[in-house]
Amino acid sequence: MKKQAGFSLIELVVAMAVLALIMGAMVHLFGGSVTSLHTGAKQEVVYEEARLLMNELKTTLRYADKDSIDPEQPTVSTSKFSYKGNLWDRHMDIAQGTNKEYKVTVEWKDDTKKQLQVTREDITDGSKKITVFPNDSNNSIFEGKFPVTSEKLTLNDGNTVIMYKIALPLQYEFNGQMKTQTLETKVVPSKDEEDNSIEAQLIKAYKEVLLLGIKVKETLGLNDSTKPNKSDLTTNEWKLYNDFMNYFYKSGNVNNSSLTSNDSIRQYLSSTKYNNWVIGTVEGTGTKIYVSPVCHTKKAEDIFLMGRTDLNNSWYTGFIYDPSKKQWFNGNAVSTSKSWNDVQSLIAGWKNISVKYN
Repeated sequence: MKKQAGFSLIELVVAMAVLALIMGAMVHLFGGSVTSLHTGAKQEVVYEEARLLMNELKTTLRYADKDSIDPEQPTVSTSKFSYKGNLWDRHMDIAQGTNKEYKVTVEWKDDTKKQLQVTREDITDGSKKITVFPNDSNNSIFEGKFPVTSEKLTLNDGNTVIMYKIALPLQYEFNGQMKTQTLETKVVPSKDEEDNSIEAQLIKAYKEVLLLGIKVKETLGLNDSTKPNKSDLTTNEWKLYNDFMNYFYKSGNVNNSSLTSNDSIRQYLSSTKYNNWVIGTVEGTGTKIYVSPVCHTKKAEDIFLMGRTDLNNSWYTGFIYDPSKKQWFNGNAVSTSKSWNDVQSLIAGWKNISVKYN
């Protein structure tokens, strides 16, 4: 009788060992592929977070009102940065779009300074959008350094502009190793649309003197009797400084506090530029008003225009120009010896009027 063939126990053990090695290799290879796919997806998520936030900050800061930026020159030690601006809310349907005012606040989410919180508020309806970056704090490498910093640039005409640098560092795991990357961009807020109206010219002329005074007194830290060096000011600032001081102090003396004095600025402008202020006529009534800038707080954001029917020293008037709305208003006389916010609350409910100039 023929003996039946088969596998010995040793052969089975060897075969099973070989099969186990093959299966182990396949499992390791498949598992590595899944891990790579997973970490690759994490990389894409973190990068997309950074890219979207970068675009948000770059766009809104580009169209920001330069006077609203606070602080004007942020550094790595800054903890909060904010600004306001206007941006068209629709890109594809111009007919249905509207220019919306917004406020953006960039700050640390908490004291660890590992995550950034960016709040964009629609000033019109009060709605808010809050973005946290990075969403997972494990992907943060901020190291407490604020991501928005500034650099002052001098132009060919001697004027200066402030350029803002945005740097969003991030880290992610890739193939079992931690990788780092930083998205960077630079932006200069666009110049406001040129407004050649008489109102805009009056406010601009007042603002130039006031900002010069703030620079001399606060930035340069000069006392009243110390004249700045020519190198401390731009070409235009140096000329304005000398013109202003020569008007008041023929002897060559200076008084730097006069550069931020409402009375002194108004006297300088009315005498050297506008010949006792511009005279406007209120449409519909024929009322003539003397139009002049005013600011009692020594803050550029509080400059506005008042219209008086005579040139007495009263600070009460029923004619106020709102620079933000570019509109004249008329009502019962109120005191203008206040901040712009206070004046705005006083003229709430006043009627719009039109003023024409000869």
